[in-house]
Amino acid sequence: MINYRMIAKLIGALILLEAVLLLLTTGVSLYYHEGDLTAFALTTSIALGLGLLLFFGVGRGAPDTIYRREAYLVVAITWVVFSLVGMLPLLLSGYCGDVSTVFFEAMSGFTTTGATALNNIDTLPHGLLFWRSLTHWIGGLGIVFFTLTLIPNNFQSGLKLFSAEASSLSHEKIHPRMRTTAKWLWSMYGALTLMCAISLWLAGMTPFDSINFAMSTLSTGGFAPHQAGVMVYHSPLIEYLLICFMFVGGTNFIAIYLLFKQRNIRLLTHNEEFRLYVASVVSVSALCTACLVKFKGLDWLEALRTALFNVVSIQTTTGFVSSDFSQWYHPLVFVLTMVMITGACSGSTSGGVKGIRIVLLFKSAVAQFKRLLHPNAVIPVRLNHQPVSESTIIILMAYFFWYVVLLVVGAVLVDISGVAPTDSLPIAITCFSNVGPSLGTHYGPLADLSSLPAMAKWVCSFLMLAGRLEIFCVLLPLTSVFWQRD
Repeated sequence: MINYRMIAKLIGALILLEAVLLLLTTGVSLYYHEGDLTAFALTTSIALGLGLLLFFGVGRGAPDTIYRREAYLVVAITWVVFSLVGMLPLLLSGYCGDVSTVFFEAMSGFTTTGATALNNIDTLPHGLLFWRSLTHWIGGLGIVFFTLTLIPNNFQSGLKLFSAEASSLSHEKIHPRMRTTAKWLWSMYGALTLMCAISLWLAGMTPFDSINFAMSTLSTGGFAPHQAGVMVYHSPLIEYLLICFMFVGGTNFIAIYLLFKQRNIRLLTHNEEFRLYVASVVSVSALCTACLVKFKGLDWLEALRTALFNVVSIQTTTGFVSSDFSQWYHPLVFVLTMVMITGACSGSTSGGVKGIRIVLLFKSAVAQFKRLLHPNAVIPVRLNHQPVSESTIIILMAYFFWYVVLLVVGAVLVDISGVAPTDSLPIAITCFSNVGPSLGTHYGPLADLSSLPAMAKWVCSFLMLAGRLEIFCVLLPLTSVFWQRD
């Protein structure tokens, strides 16, 4: 039987965390003395009251241990509730439109998708701009994962919550205690964000912009404090810095931590997922560079920077744009779409299918051919020289099945809402992969999604959530077996 008091207690703790984040943003709004102060103060009060009610009221006396079903339910509800509370400053301030628009924006922020339904970003108060970027930063490594650094240490409960939020094929740890693992990773994440902010500031950004861009970059989110994004600066140095930090954001953070701790570069160079990541960035960037030189007449240096910036941005699902890459060379659209779907590494802040699944899918296909030729042979699938269990392969196949189903259904629903067929599938792909910019006809990389019908925004919000939580956490509570007593 599901322990609803335990669920209420955990969600209450998480909402109290959001109240603290809102209070921090209220301080930013107070500093700039702009028109969003009342909206943040009211939202902070609502979040604080709701969190206290759930934690000390409904959840009073609940046990500390949770089971797998409660973990999945807590994670799914938390991301929705965070987005509902997170949209309130946008809604109450009066700057950002109706409920479907602000919920889309909040969900895009927390899931680090970066697709925006706003077309007035340059006129927004500093508090709202900071809040948009902060939602990226918190959602980058995971809302629940961040909370594991704060809640009392319970290994089994922490591991179940972590497993529910990051439903990848493996869950590496750098310490036996999940809370300690979370603290170390978030400390490194914060240090890298600070390094990025200082670098961007020294390169010519304003202090406020450098902080916002740093939070969006390391979280591979893509929100910017300007409608034109990074293009407002016209700075090759800033683009090169963002390329480096976006690439880091797309790398497995546990691998980065172990690399610095053990000082052994082979931890990365011998990792098959990382090698696919690097090979994809290098090969696609080289192809795009050649096309920009041949068909757009750019010189090699500018073409290389433009190609590398946008390919890394797409591969890591950050979503920053320095050029309308839908107009580079038409066949490249298919290549870039595959890059969007693939994403970067597991254990990173990026979205997409993740390289580990692509590697395993390819190796499973090759192994199946061998089994057809040698039906009595034992041919295991190996990843980084370690055998992969059959149950993992089954999970992999189930993931790809539901990925295709949700993508097709999402694209059809977006099309039904009134979006052109040439835009509905690209929009579904970019939202489901948490990328941001679309490759559609009317909704290209430089366009916002403010004119999407309300129904399409709700569908895309669901796709963003399903993509960020890697499908199963969202779908499980929708099945009847999930609610059975046994």
